[in-house]
Amino acid sequence: MLAAAVLALSLSQGLPAPSARLDRLARAESAPANPQAVSVLLDCQVAARALTDCKAVNEVADAQVVAEAIRLAAAVAVPDALADSGARIRIRMNVAP
Repeated sequence: MLAAAVLALSLSQGLPAPSARLDRLARAESAPANPQAVSVLLDCQVAARALTDCKAVNEVADAQVVAEAIRLAAAVAVPDALADSGARIRIRMNVAP
């Protein structure tokens, strides 16, 4: 009911429908920012609002690309809900060689 009201209001105001905005966002997300970027899947430990002990899970031929992905993962901000949880997470980092 609320979605129908929002849709009707946005159409009456000449604004694009919410689904149209989502479609545009989905198209933008699917387009690679750098077509030559290498995707590295890392398994990392969450400790003290940071990612530590990261290891590449997938096979990447270039060790420098893996090292750069680990360096980038170390700079990722961990949300308070996960901080000090000791959990292991997997994160994908796209690295331009």
